[in-house]
Amino acid sequence: MAEQDAITPSVNTSKAMGQALISMFKSLEAELVLESAEPGAVKIIVFGGCAVHLYTNHRFSTDVDAEIYEANVPEALHLQTMLAQIPEQFVDEQSGRLMELNYDLQYNTSFGPIHEDYWDRSIPLAEFPIESPLYVHIAAPIDIAISKLGRATEQDISDVMALLRSGFILSADFHRLALQAIDVYVGNKEPPTSVLTQILEDYLESTDEESR
Repeated sequence: MAEQDAITPSVNTSKAMGQALISMFKSLEAELVLESAEPGAVKIIVFGGCAVHLYTNHRFSTDVDAEIYEANVPEALHLQTMLAQIPEQFVDEQSGRLMELNYDLQYNTSFGPIHEDYWDRSIPLAEFPIESPLYVHIAAPIDIAISKLGRATEQDISDVMALLRSGFILSADFHRLALQAIDVYVGNKEPPTSVLTQILEDYLESTDEESR
């Protein structure tokens, strides 16, 4: 069965974890305003489980995997340290438990394949408008999926499958862009290639079964 056109992805920050993420970055925005930073002086892009949650509500994550894409501010402003020092608490709607959202200082996009056009496809959060010194973007579903081919834990694979099932990614586009990213990946290219092949086989098999 041929896939339909991809659904235009949308980000939902209305739930507790999304609001905690906004609050975390608003704290940084306030610091940048105090420093009289220019509009868009700092650009941040979010990957990982938090981003998957904002697209699919598939799961929530208490770690913020993000990259400072660009920073035109004095070096004295240790942006990542600031973010790590302001964990945000939120109550998980399903369990009622008090959770804490933490900025992951260890995260780096070089941990896995990454396509060169990932910033161009990312979605800006409306809560950080064009006049803000801080632009926060959420990586596009297809780029999140590609980034998860490197580590490829059970949770990573589950996230990729959730993104595929959401309709935000066409399998053919995922295959094409992932291979382009793997081609320039500095690590061992065989593992992410094998993971990609297996994910697409499993996904296409499951969609074929559902269409019968």
